[in-house]
Amino acid sequence: MPESTKSTPASRQQLILKQVARGGAARVEELAAELGVSEMTVYRDIAELEKSGLVQLNRKEITAVESSLIEASARLRIATNAPVKSKFARLSRKFLRSGMSLALDDSSTNLPLVENLESLAPLTAITNAEFLAQRIREQKGVRLILLGGTYETWADAYFGDLTELAVSQLNIDVCIMSATAINHGYCFHPDQQVAKFKRALLAASRRKILVADASKFRRSALFKVGPLSDFDTAIIDGDTPDWAHNELKDSGLEVLVAD
Repeated sequence: MPESTKSTPASRQQLILKQVARGGAARVEELAAELGVSEMTVYRDIAELEKSGLVQLNRKEITAVESSLIEASARLRIATNAPVKSKFARLSRKFLRSGMSLALDDSSTNLPLVENLESLAPLTAITNAEFLAQRIREQKGVRLILLGGTYETWADAYFGDLTELAVSQLNIDVCIMSATAINHGYCFHPDQQVAKFKRALLAASRRKILVADASKFRRSALFKVGPLSDFDTAIIDGDTPDWAHNELKDSGLEVLVAD
């Protein structure tokens, strides 16, 4: 059967987007086999998606381009901007004390923070992120509460009604989270269920800390997490523009700069 009769370019491209969103990445040869078309046909479909700014191709692997509709996979986010994340972690630790309960969302910014939580033991760490839980489990004196729910491969984390129900049963001392985009006095995320989870975590926490590098203030995302005034403190980097710094202060936040 000719390839043109097996599927339309639009339907193939939708499937490619679904596979990339689900797994964070997809291989050309795997997509060709699943679609029942040649790799050359897949390359043509990818080229169309690249023109739209939705995916990028690197050595036969397709990944999502972070945008207002698509968040980059956890694997990609973990690998970016490590020096700044380490500086954020050092400032964030100043808010932590032994005996506290600490909530961390699935932001890769939190990764350096969990590397040595046992120095603050006893401590209770609460997260929906599997990649954070893996680093917390073996630390002595740190009790881990891993929020269950529906596992999303692209985020390596759990979301949904069950996750939010678990959060609603907690009374958390400190919450540290980031956002995909910050503008017009609000935090945003490309995924609706992630935005809902972040709102639930904020509602269950007493002290709320926003951690955001300068890139967050240049991005756009679709779904509101909430106003900046939901937070008590913002930790930003030295590249953050003055207007963003002022916006945070005008919203009533304490602003700390990680130099």
